[in-house]
Amino acid sequence: MTTEQATTLKTTLESMFEHITQKESIIEDLEQIERLHQEIGAAAPPPLRHYLQRRSYTKALDFLKDDFVADSD
Repeated sequence: MTTEQATTLKTTLESMFEHITQKESIIEDLEQIERLHQEIGAAAPPPLRHYLQRRSYTKALDFLKDDFVADSD
């Protein structure tokens, strides 16, 4: 998984949660997350793959904010 893919996924997840807070549609965010999930595939770290497969988007976002960023330094 590239840094660009991780950043795009993180931004999309943040956007989705913002739309939820604003009580706006999240359909486009969910479609983008699914596209990224398919694109990233096996290249994603195992915990992130697990979170995306289970649609545990809060955990996926936490992983991208904490673990993945720390590991890529």
